Amino acid sequence: MISTNTLMKTALASFCCGAALVAFSWGYQQGTTTLELVAKDPNACLYVPGAGFSGFFYTIGHLQAASTLKEPTVSTRIVEPWKDNTDYYCFSAGCLATVAALSNITVFDVHDTAFAIQDLWKSGEISQFQVVEEFVDYLIAKGSEEGTLNAESLAKIHVITSKVSPSKDSWLAAPKLDTIVRTPQNLEELKETLLQTTWIPGATGDDWTLDGHLDGAFTSSNHPMCQSSVDLPKLSLTSWDSLEFYANILLGVNMGQEQIERFWSAGVKRGLQVTDVDTGAQP
Repeated sequence: MISTNTLMKTALASFCCGAALVAFSWGYQQGTTTLELVAKDPNACLYVPGAGFSGFFYTIGHLQAASTLKEPTVSTRIVEPWKDNTDYYCFSAGCLATVAALSNITVFDVHDTAFAIQDLWKSGEISQFQVVEEFVDYLIAKGSEEGTLNAESLAKIHVITSKVSPSKDSWLAAPKLDTIVRTPQNLEELKETLLQTTWIPGATGDDWTLDGHLDGAFTSSNHPMCQSSVDLPKLSLTSWDSLEFYANILLGVNMGQEQIERFWSAGVKRGLQVTDVDTGAQP
């Protein structure tokens, strides 16, 4: 069994590794943006950023509220989500939340599975570097079983990663981080891109890159633009809810069910507000 002290050290190490990599990425040259599929209509494009553990559940709530056009519950499913006209441009945990929402997976199912995988890690049955892959495998298997991860829904998922490439100017120049956007054509490609866009060395990955790709967050200043986005809560040092949300982005590996439902509910509330504005509904 892994002790609580070890868990805290691991969480802190993950936070430090993530922060260090962000700082390290500043030393890279910002490269180009490679879009294998350019959004046909920016008005029908939704940008879904990553925000770690807490942001994952917040984003599911936001997407469910915006898609169902009514207030969802923790057992809500989005009926035939691929029939809407939205293209989702996502990175990191935002992509996991997008796949979960489009797969018709309820929040109850998600947090039950998350806790089960967490228990496997705590008991030492899997390493911290296997946690994300276990969860990705679950999302894909569930979506495949439900029949919701089909060609129509895959065509709406555009995964953003950061790719390391050597500088062409000089061998002494810093490597470049290029923004890559890919649309998976099948479930195997979906798994590959999801693992790459959540890859943070020392936190979720045991190497510097996964086939040359890193978390999409490291090239966020060069991402494609959408008119709409899943906007995260504003950071406020005087708000406990805000501080709790941001503290759990990287350190939320031990979040409880009540915390998860609070973050999800906050996402639902925001999603409903956005839907009201877009449809002209009165608050």
